[in-house]
Amino acid sequence: MNILKIDNLSKSFNGKIVIDDLSLVVKEHTIYGFIGNNGTGKTTTMKMILGLLKPDSGEIEVCGEKVVFGKTDTNSYIGYLPDVPEFYGYMRAEEYLKLCAEITNISKAERQPRIRELLELVGMDNDHIQLIRTQEE
Repeated sequence: MNILKIDNLSKSFNGKIVIDDLSLVVKEHTIYGFIGNNGTGKTTTMKMILGLLKPDSGEIEVCGEKVVFGKTDTNSYIGYLPDVPEFYGYMRAEEYLKLCAEITNISKAERQPRIRELLELVGMDNDHIQLIRTQEE
């Protein structure tokens, strides 16, 4: 079974081609990573795989399901670990985890218990902790 299938994927920004006719297949039980210099399209490709960025052309399938821009149904199959995570300084930790739960289609009934468990696991279960601080702050 193909876990990920990308056919003829392309994306450009302001006339600059970032992804040019990318095709690849990742089979079940394999490990695959994107390695490359800054600006080579790794994050752009991941955003398209996650349905967060619309491709100019091409198709993406995750576990046999077509990825559709703006819909995150296929994200329940995906684990994504960026080298530099982005946190939103205006969100409390609990709000950020709620956003992550919504994006990955965790049921509403399951969200709050899992969020509390994760916050407790990392010592952030104190309701007085207001914001996730970014490195810039």
